Amino acid sequence: MAWKPALGEPFPLPRCLMTLMIVLCQYFLEWRDMWTPLSPFARIFLILLVLLGIYEFYFASFVLLRLRSLRTESVEDALRKALTTLDHRSSNLGQFVLTMFFLFGFVFFVQMQNAFWTPESNRPVSLMVLENFRTVFHFATLMFFSFLVLQCVQWFVSARIRAALRRFPA
Repeated sequence: MAWKPALGEPFPLPRCLMTLMIVLCQYFLEWRDMWTPLSPFARIFLILLVLLGIYEFYFASFVLLRLRSLRTESVEDALRKALTTLDHRSSNLGQFVLTMFFLFGFVFFVQMQNAFWTPESNRPVSLMVLENFRTVFHFATLMFFSFLVLQCVQWFVSARIRAALRRFPA
């Protein structure tokens, strides 16, 4: 049984990232069950975002390994060309992340419209709409966090590439 603070006692700060993740998952269990109420647009978007995330982490590891291997090369022109190519690929990836963010805006507002569709029921309509909004907002929270992670990774990789480019003046 896990320890919980007494009523009125401040909640202690987690000591590591894993503890923070466990605490968050205790309060937001619905994130696991988010797939079912999503619209087809949102599901397609989520699949595309996962593919983008996989490619971005692959590209980040490729760039970091490539930068490490380029340290041993002595031909300055070939090195500059390789770094320029990596820089262009990194900026294209940043544009793709931005495009996915705009697509998320479209999907989010389509989801907001779907929140007003309620089945025939004896329950008050306002409660069903609020539950639908809750699902939409949990989806949006997860997506914004995902975009924050993707943007930070892309920023880190492009900063490393540009730092390597600055070592070789034109």
